[in-house]
Amino acid sequence: MPSAWLRSLVVLPVLCSLLSSVASGVAAQDLSSTTWSEEALSAVRPLVRQHLARRERGEHGPIEPLLALGLEAYGVSDGATNASMSRSAPTNSDAMSFPPLAEVCVASACDAPSILERPELWRQTSGPADGPASVATLDPAFRRMALALFDRDALLFHSNAGAREAVGFDTHLNAIAFAALTRMIDALPAESMARLEYVALYREMARAITRLQSSEGWWRQTLGDDTTPHDPAASALIVFALTWGLNTGMLSFNEGETAALRGWDALSGSTQRELWTIDDAALGSLLLAATQIAGRQW
Repeated sequence: MPSAWLRSLVVLPVLCSLLSSVASGVAAQDLSSTTWSEEALSAVRPLVRQHLARRERGEHGPIEPLLALGLEAYGVSDGATNASMSRSAPTNSDAMSFPPLAEVCVASACDAPSILERPELWRQTSGPADGPASVATLDPAFRRMALALFDRDALLFHSNAGAREAVGFDTHLNAIAFAALTRMIDALPAESMARLEYVALYREMARAITRLQSSEGWWRQTLGDDTTPHDPAASALIVFALTWGLNTGMLSFNEGETAALRGWDALSGSTQRELWTIDDAALGSLLLAATQIAGRQW
């Protein structure tokens, strides 16, 4: 029988080889992570610089809430401190008039924008107001809206009670609702029953939305209707929400990975540069998608 020292001569090289392979794999994974992070951020960096330059010249008024969130997320991911200038800028929804939350969706009249367009929902996490606490105040009204407008068969939202008779579902509305669910989930305590309900709703929407993606990676203006044009802004919000789910573990890889990556490929390869420069909400949606892709944990 070989002595202990002889056995070590045989085992140690094998063990060292295994450890080297593992280390190489980790290094390759880290390198891959760095590569895709930089690729995602470099796809949007020129758009951010262009927008900030125009804002510094006074060419923009109040900032779109989605753009404020997108710039904030981009600033954290890319270390771009000048993106934080959006934190002090008023949003254009701050001046809009909304009904009191206690009156939203308490009767047969209920419309999704009365919740989904409220400034509290899209308030930044690092501004003068506490973002998550602000979002959490919407919980009762948001649940009333979901009860009234969420279609249990299609697993998508109607814009209002009258829209139940319409054919198809508005992609822009459902993209906003899908992204809004990520805000509600992030804002509520982990042990909250309401949060568990939102997680279930989010996963149901993800299942429906991924099935309705076009072969090119886009989502059409009307979900499931291939005769309508694709909607880049809504597609960006959907990619953001799907990638958020993958990064947080709310979705498994087989539930959203393919759709998220295909959607990002469509967005990052898009020739529709003009859209991102003239539509601030669309640019914000793209930045949110890019920063989630840059922070991929899978």
